[in-house]
Amino acid sequence: MVYALVILGGLLAMALLGSEGAVFGAVIGWLVGKLLRLEGRLSRLAHELEQLQRERSVVQPAESLDAQRVKPPAAAPEALEVMPKWTHEAPSEVLRAPPEITASMSFEPPDPSLKRPARSAWLGSLIEWLKGYLSGGNLIVRVGVIVLFFGVAFLLKYAAEHSQLPMELRLVGVALGGVLMLGFGWRLRHQRESYALALQGGAVGLLYLTVFAALRLYNLIPASMAFALLLLFVACSALLALLQNSRALAVLGSAGGFLAPLLISTGEGSHVALFGYYLLLNTGILAIAWFRAWRILNLLGFGSTFVIGSLWGFQFYRSEFFATTEPFLIAFFLMYVAVAVLFALRQPPNLKGWVDGSLVFGVPLATAALQAALVKDFEYGLAFSALALGGFYISLAALLFRRSGESLRLLCESFLATGVVFSTLAIPFALEGRLSSAFWALEGGAMIWIGIRQSHLLPRLFGLLLQLLAGLLYLEAGYRIDWGLPLLNSLYLGAALIAFAGIFSAFYLDRHWQQSHPLERRLTPLFFAWGLLWWLGGNFQEILHFAQGVDESSWLLLLLTATAVGAELLRRRLDWPRLRLVSLGLLPALLLMLVAMGQVHGHYLIGWASLGWVLMFAALYWIIRELEWDEMPPQLQRYWHAGNFWALCWLLSLETAWRIDWLIAGGASWELSGWGFVPLLMLLLLMHGGRWLRWPLARLTDLYSTIIAAPLAAWLLGWGLLVNFTSPGDPSPLAYLPLFNPLDLTMLALLLALLQWWRRAGGWLLAQGLTARHCFMLLGGSGFLWLNGMLARTVHHWAGVAFMPDALFGSQILQAGLAMLWALLGLVGMVVGHRRRYRLLWLAGAGLMGLVVVKLFLIDLSNTATLARIVAFLGVGALLLLVGYLAPVPPRQPQLESVEEQP
Repeated sequence: MVYALVILGGLLAMALLGSEGAVFGAVIGWLVGKLLRLEGRLSRLAHELEQLQRERSVVQPAESLDAQRVKPPAAAPEALEVMPKWTHEAPSEVLRAPPEITASMSFEPPDPSLKRPARSAWLGSLIEWLKGYLSGGNLIVRVGVIVLFFGVAFLLKYAAEHSQLPMELRLVGVALGGVLMLGFGWRLRHQRESYALALQGGAVGLLYLTVFAALRLYNLIPASMAFALLLLFVACSALLALLQNSRALAVLGSAGGFLAPLLISTGEGSHVALFGYYLLLNTGILAIAWFRAWRILNLLGFGSTFVIGSLWGFQFYRSEFFATTEPFLIAFFLMYVAVAVLFALRQPPNLKGWVDGSLVFGVPLATAALQAALVKDFEYGLAFSALALGGFYISLAALLFRRSGESLRLLCESFLATGVVFSTLAIPFALEGRLSSAFWALEGGAMIWIGIRQSHLLPRLFGLLLQLLAGLLYLEAGYRIDWGLPLLNSLYLGAALIAFAGIFSAFYLDRHWQQSHPLERRLTPLFFAWGLLWWLGGNFQEILHFAQGVDESSWLLLLLTATAVGAELLRRRLDWPRLRLVSLGLLPALLLMLVAMGQVHGHYLIGWASLGWVLMFAALYWIIRELEWDEMPPQLQRYWHAGNFWALCWLLSLETAWRIDWLIAGGASWELSGWGFVPLLMLLLLMHGGRWLRWPLARLTDLYSTIIAAPLAAWLLGWGLLVNFTSPGDPSPLAYLPLFNPLDLTMLALLLALLQWWRRAGGWLLAQGLTARHCFMLLGGSGFLWLNGMLARTVHHWAGVAFMPDALFGSQILQAGLAMLWALLGLVGMVVGHRRRYRLLWLAGAGLMGLVVVKLFLIDLSNTATLARIVAFLGVGALLLLVGYLAPVPPRQPQLESVEEQP
């Protein structure tokens, strides 16, 4: 079934998308076939499960009677039965199976030491915090406060547009409401703590909102007064959170403060007021960090500040704003560096020095990204910024280590690594962007090497991150106009060095996998793929720029072949199994090249591309022969050998069809015959080529003559049926002769070849469920359809009937010819079946004769009194009389109808 669906999918895709789409259609057909096969297996398993359940229902009553006669002593509570663990795949429900089934099963008691792997620390803490927030206290009140806050913000905007009350009165009303909520929440802090904290948090957010609206939207209060009020609210909210030791109050108040400008923003106003307002909010967060290590509050402030600042910069920043934005960026940076240090200092004694990696590494990266946007118009601006940032971190690491020693060692090492990276980046930032990205990637690879040598995780993770940022810097550097010489330009060298750093990192982590962290083991395949993609991408862009037309395909074939061969040689020398993926990837790359080159050029053997294809196929077979010595899995061997051979068959078929069409400017049947002639020769090669090719045909004769040959046979059968009904078989410039034309000769040859292959592979086909009767019906039916098609083509060419279904069906000549042809075939089948004592063949001939009689009275009889109708009735009648004399029904002999009977 799978092969049939592969052929059907390929033919349908060819009809819809052209010859190049047949590969994709075949793949889809293969997937559908696999799904249907799996569905069938699941159905059988479900049936077996039902049988086991029925047997259980029969056995249980007898067991219950025995249990009533002899009652076992009651088990102790600690001796309760434990569900056994199956050591092999079994149904989810434990069933009572017959003894012959249970004897083949082994049980193991569940190991209580085995536990579900724990989630990662940050994800677990986030989930626990969310569960605590949503389940702790009064959830309705917390949600109500959030909804109320948004409602007031929307009310302010609506009132500004529709209300007739003075704006001063509206804002005073909102502020009084916030003060009342704050006082009421403070009063209830002892009786209903969670309710009181929610009210206080919402009240602080409303007060932030009111002051910011009065300053920025309506210009009702001076900036000095707004500054004083915001400073007061920041101090009050921080004091309330500290006095009540409430992290939730601090988060609610800060979140409301950060959201206020967004909710009432009109897209206009001073960015100085916005950043000044956020500076006050972050001052409150810094004050709280002096006393409490509340990580969620620190991350909220950091994320809100830098995300909102980035969004503003993306929409509104201009170079003239540099003087009014740079001080705020420096202030925010210093604040959150201080928060990261305070977080490490405020940990309990047993955790003192614990580092919040999100702030320690996130703050310099976010700051560097924003700083790059601010100084992009200044020459060497990014280089000087990186130098200043690196000097700051190195100085801070030295100061902290001198004052705190071993208690902050991890934080100092993190700061030192960050400082070294930014200091070394100052030089590449001053160079062209492509080369600077290459130095950055090499820096990351060096950090991984040092981190492995010193058994430090953070430098290794930072080295991996540096390589990712190197790729972004490469892409951001812009398109280089002056390419220079091939391979000797910054564009190619940058990509090659990034590729080298990624592959080296993956190799070194694989070589020292016992020392690596589980996270690194999961990232290693990604960085291996990262390096490989940069290698291929860098070479590909060189080919696109320096090569033209067909030369692009030739160089690309050479690149893919050299990459796979080089990977296989390095794999054996370095003993690095991961490189096997590269060498095995040559086959998918070849399939992609077949599709791409077929779409672009229409055929494959063009100029130097011919040499490229020869080298690629030679490399494919060399790689698989090398891998066979390494105990390559048999399933993978089958896929590789089959894929190679089928790809070669496709290439030769398309190229032959194209060459025939180019050499013979005639009918389409010449080109179509190439699609059947080449697979026919390849099938014959599989059956007889083992005499000359000891490897792989003689060594793997079973594989090539069965599994690989079966799709070729199915292709030939499907191709024959398709062209038989769709092609008129025009042999121009030659005249049409039945049978003696390229299309009919090819179809006759493929039917004979399929018959021969059936005789050689009959045992394997029987094991696949395709009996001799099935093959006889399949080949016999195909031959019958071919003869009908040949008759239709003869009528088309000789009688001038259009090769269209309606025209052919209405042709009296064709109808009479079909009646005579069917009757002759029925006669031959009945006579041969009688003499060879093949009852099935005789019955097939008899059925065909009956079909002829039905056709005569339903179709031919309706025609007018023409010569064609007369010939049809007379000829069929004479043949029926001849059958009755020559071929009476043979006796029933079961041994001749066995499914194992060979033709």
